[in-house]
Amino acid sequence: MCLKIEQILIGKQITEFEPKIYSTGVHLIPMKVEMNGKEKFIWVAEEFEGDTYFDGINISARVISNSIKELFSL
Repeated sequence: MCLKIEQILIGKQITEFEPKIYSTGVHLIPMKVEMNGKEKFIWVAEEFEGDTYFDGINISARVISNSIKELFSL
């Protein structure tokens, strides 16, 4: 089940859904979050390796930023 569907089912939105990017190499780590007093786990990008794409264009992706636009640069 994708994260977007899971968030809708449990009634919480904890991330943005767009823009969606594709990466040939990304290091993912589990993150524990608390929702309605219950522990849940989500995947979070720790590091990107290799080519990362947005709408077919090679981009540079960041793991954390102050805005969605700052998450990647063309």
